Amino acid sequence: MDKSQVKTEVFMVPTTHWIEKDGSFVNSGRWSQWKDQVLPPEGQARHDHWILADVFQRVKKLYQSQGGKFPDPILALTFDYKDPLKPELDEIAKEINGKDLSTGKQMTSFALLKDDGTTTTGDWIYTGSYLDSGNLMKRRQGVQDVKANDPTGMGFFPNWAWSWPLNRRVMYNRASADLDGKPWDASRPGIMWNGSRWVGDVPDYPPTMDPHDPAAWLPFIMNGEGVGRLFSNSMVDGPFPEHYEPVESPVANPLHAANSASPVAFLYDKAAGRPDRFGTAADFPYIATSYRLTEHEHYVTQHVPQLVQLQPKPFVEIPDELAREKGIKSGDHVRVSSKRGKVEVLALVTKRLGAMTVAGQKVYQIGIPIHWGYVGLAADSDPTQGRYWMANALTPFVGDANARTPEFKAFLVNLEKM
Repeated sequence: MDKSQVKTEVFMVPTTHWIEKDGSFVNSGRWSQWKDQVLPPEGQARHDHWILADVFQRVKKLYQSQGGKFPDPILALTFDYKDPLKPELDEIAKEINGKDLSTGKQMTSFALLKDDGTTTTGDWIYTGSYLDSGNLMKRRQGVQDVKANDPTGMGFFPNWAWSWPLNRRVMYNRASADLDGKPWDASRPGIMWNGSRWVGDVPDYPPTMDPHDPAAWLPFIMNGEGVGRLFSNSMVDGPFPEHYEPVESPVANPLHAANSASPVAFLYDKAAGRPDRFGTAADFPYIATSYRLTEHEHYVTQHVPQLVQLQPKPFVEIPDELAREKGIKSGDHVRVSSKRGKVEVLALVTKRLGAMTVAGQKVYQIGIPIHWGYVGLAADSDPTQGRYWMANALTPFVGDANARTPEFKAFLVNLEKM
């Protein structure tokens, strides 16, 4: 590519980290929980939504002064924030919820949205999260009083934060009850039909639809046939669950050794036209896994002095028995290598990781925290600038067959005392 012919210019500007602003987190259960700002921004960093607001106002002024072929989307854009240059995330959350333009009231359900221009929303799944009464993501009625705050006993806690859509805590919960509306497990009712409406969790089903009505929907509402399926018809690696070993494994798959690893795993090197870089147990006899520590958040906290003080240097965890075999003590410098690269860090000898017997053979596991690299306070204090601190220098370039989730949690390495 001839960069002189590229008409796009890229600007990198300092933005705030999530601990430097408020906003919401959404967990895997779809609970959107509001959080407060922890620290003020460092240096010249600004919130990304402030930067975008600033850019928008500048572009708007250019359209106002110079005109344009179609200025309406810019000049007529609703931007009703208290400070147009510094909109608050709470204001944006309220706007995303949407409102009824004919009444000015906040929308309470996506089911009430219309296509005639009289209602708005930024994202339908969040409609109902910010009502006229306030931001429901800020609610905190939880374990302080379990009996009152979790009346079903199912762990729903409906007044803790807010779950999309409509504060529903379990998706497709109609499938938790039989055709008559009775819970399959009476001790753990998701929803049930009480004779006039569905009660329990917010039903993923018309709330007053009588299951005995011949026209009633079948329970599995997202399947065209309305009933459950024994297997998926959309997975690259087949309809049924199957066990495969990682691409790098010290043992063959005990179920089918001829196809030990997934034959349809996504191999990044292969896709890029490069040779695969996979090791074998003959050269790399130990299992390695990567993980995080309590004191750090990915890599960004390498710039936070207090957290760097708590965990100042990179290390690997080594089983006590393996350390004795290798003559390694806590604090020794060790080299952990794979077919792809190496790390040279301190050893932490631990009884936390014991030897495992896998397929009749003893196998050791080495634990590798991920948080260090060539930037941050710790790297700045090291003459090599953390050249051999990157855990992902070891990990394989493999993705699962469907979502390409990296296979960073199981691979083969060797261990040497330096």
